[in-house]
Amino acid sequence: MLELFTLVHDRIEHLEHVQLGRTVTWMRTIGRGTVWIRCLKPDADDISTLSQLSRIPIDELKDSIEEPERPKLSTIRHLEIVYSVPAIEEDDVVTKPFYIYVSGNMIITIEKAESQIIKDTISAMKANKKRFLFRKPIDGFVVYLLDNFNDDFLRFIDRISVRVDLFKEKGSLSKESIEKIYDSSLTLSYFNQSLIANLEVLNELRKSYYKIFTQDTRNQFSELYLDVLQIIDTEKIQREGVSNLFNMQSIMTTNKLNSFMKTVTLLAIIIAVPTLISGIYGMNVELPLSDNKYVFYMLMGLMAIISLLLIWAFRVFEKR
Repeated sequence: MLELFTLVHDRIEHLEHVQLGRTVTWMRTIGRGTVWIRCLKPDADDISTLSQLSRIPIDELKDSIEEPERPKLSTIRHLEIVYSVPAIEEDDVVTKPFYIYVSGNMIITIEKAESQIIKDTISAMKANKKRFLFRKPIDGFVVYLLDNFNDDFLRFIDRISVRVDLFKEKGSLSKESIEKIYDSSLTLSYFNQSLIANLEVLNELRKSYYKIFTQDTRNQFSELYLDVLQIIDTEKIQREGVSNLFNMQSIMTTNKLNSFMKTVTLLAIIIAVPTLISGIYGMNVELPLSDNKYVFYMLMGLMAIISLLLIWAFRVFEKR
């Protein structure tokens, strides 16, 4: 799906279901203003249309519909940025490559999974908001996108932090809670890999002398670079929190098991002595006091006394 946005007479114009001939004619009427073409889950026809509109070789654009790419930067013929962004796929939080191409006055973005940042931006544009994105040089649009993607990482990490704090307050964890914590741990691991890769892209951007970048733009990329470093530190802290929660649950489970085994052992020892005595007197041989009519009561009393002594001894041992 292709959508096109640009500013005409201080209003954001929106062209849906972009078709090549119609779009070329429409773009000629709007001059050289910044044009944003958004492509969601592209197919071969979308890639062909994008290539003809932007004059970017179709082979380069095809990468966005083939295997997932690692974040990277290319400034050889045009600006190409591949950046990892958070996305929700089948109720799971994952990271997906987000493609940004800048060619002339066009900025093209390609998503394999819908990004909440892009969704919110489009909603604002349809309400004629965020006009500043088209008034500034096109590199400002790039900075805006990368900045918001960084904030999106932080929002997801904060959500995990709130979830971990709630689990800590509960103390004991259910099976469902443990599964959620495990999912959070996986999400943070994915985030860590993606953020480190994004950091490399920002490091190259802040050192890049691509023709559309000014010194102010490079300074903004440097700020984004520092922001990602802070996000990585935050992610590591949360990952340690999740790990500590798992360790706490493991310790609690081990303590419960030890307490149960101690109780079982105590009961086994207490039962063993009366069982031994009753077993001896159950043998078909002559035994002391076997002719005494009170021997049953004597043995029962002896068993009770020994059992009570064992219980007392275990309690004294536990207090030490």
